[in-house]
Amino acid sequence: MIRIRDMQSADTVEIFAIADMQLGKNYITIDDLSVCNVIVAEDVVLQKSVGFCLSYVGQRGDAYVRTVAVNPDYSGRGIGTDLVAKSVEYLKCSGAKKIMSPLWKHDGIVNSEVIFRRNGFVPVHEIPDYWLKDSIEKGYSCPVCGKGCHCTCVMYELTMDN
Repeated sequence: MIRIRDMQSADTVEIFAIADMQLGKNYITIDDLSVCNVIVAEDVVLQKSVGFCLSYVGQRGDAYVRTVAVNPDYSGRGIGTDLVAKSVEYLKCSGAKKIMSPLWKHDGIVNSEVIFRRNGFVPVHEIPDYWLKDSIEKGYSCPVCGKGCHCTCVMYELTMDN
């Protein structure tokens, strides 16, 4: 059984392991976990985190689902969709009228596209080499490109109904 809940400090080791495997080594930092709202998927039987989603409201009121990742052993169960839905709920309660999410695209495939479309997001534009400067400055390694990420960002958007 999977339970969606707020992150607890004991989740950080498993979050980093999932992030390093799915998003690239060192892409998620302890600072990210401290400034974002972090929702976790927990395998209740094994008492371990199997997925997470980071979201936040920026200084100008812009709302973002920054990233979602699920342990590959648990993929295909709707966990990512549930994590994003819970994060959207949090952002709506924070007053968000529009939520953005940068999804990475490589070789024509947009990672997590199905998860975001199921939550009502639509693609609005693409940005080549979106993570290149950030990946070099912060020293993280893309799971597809390695050092110096050349993946394209497809920005997805969800607009709230009034």
